[in-house]
Amino acid sequence: MGRAILRKTLDSLIETGLGSQLDIIVVGPVPDGPVMDYLRDMMKRHVQIRHLPVSFPKGDASEKRNAGFRESKSDIIAFIDDDVYVPPHWPQTVIDCFVDTDVGMVSGPSLVPTDITLLARLAGLALSSKAAGYVAHRYIKGHALARRVKWSRTIGCNMIFSRKAFAKIEKFDPDFYPGEEMIAAHGVMRNGFVLVFHPEAYVYHYPKQTFRGFWRQIYRYGATRIRLIRAGLDVEWTPLVPAVWVFSLVVLGAGSFVHPWLMWLLWMDVGLYALVAAWIAFGVVRETKRWSDALLFFIQPFMHLSYGVGIWVELFRPDKDLGDKVGKPTT
Repeated sequence: MGRAILRKTLDSLIETGLGSQLDIIVVGPVPDGPVMDYLRDMMKRHVQIRHLPVSFPKGDASEKRNAGFRESKSDIIAFIDDDVYVPPHWPQTVIDCFVDTDVGMVSGPSLVPTDITLLARLAGLALSSKAAGYVAHRYIKGHALARRVKWSRTIGCNMIFSRKAFAKIEKFDPDFYPGEEMIAAHGVMRNGFVLVFHPEAYVYHYPKQTFRGFWRQIYRYGATRIRLIRAGLDVEWTPLVPAVWVFSLVVLGAGSFVHPWLMWLLWMDVGLYALVAAWIAFGVVRETKRWSDALLFFIQPFMHLSYGVGIWVELFRPDKDLGDKVGKPTT
């Protein structure tokens, strides 16, 4: 889908209850001709929409966000991706959170749209299921009450800062991608501001549409976890579990050629994992009432392997380029 979703992004922002009052800045080149034509037409019809067609040779994603911040004049600055669209109540829900002057940043869930392929749906379900651990709360609405959270409980495609809080951290770090959003959230918290996660401040975010795209996304998450630890952020142990599982598979798999007991342990390892994966998959089926969602059983190991491999590769071959060839515009 790519940047074609930008149309839906802009339409959803304009159609919110505060659409005419929003200062909307699209940052980055739009190579798709029809989408660029649409953006020009929107700018003619809505004076609050502007375009900064900038790109940067280094730290492109961070520098685009920084450019958007410098261009903005508002006291509240939201950073959302170009493959996101928002519900009508989103701006007001976010604004209400900043009534408390201690709040420096607000985030909300990233929900999966309905107009997607089965593979994309399964990718979204994997991230919102128990297979994702505590990360899953970022992909489901849950209860309706806003709550204070730490930096790791926010999500990068739906981050809103007060100007005074963002000014304290000055910018997104162009030397840190991906994960620059987590560095920023940690910086806001370190400067004494409160981070809030509001279940009703949700957006709809299109998951990856291919196995390769999903693998690369989750691989990045694993590698980024190590980079965040290396950068001095809090060590959280549960996200490292997939790396332990990958290690056990490699050790037991290699050892099974030497001793039959290790082969037995390998089968126990795989069998226990399969039981847990089946329990999670059919728990999702009970909720969604869609038998096709049972295919989540096969997506879970794909997700955990890619995350675990990302951790190990980053440990032994640090600072590999994890960026896209073309950075995303930010609104």
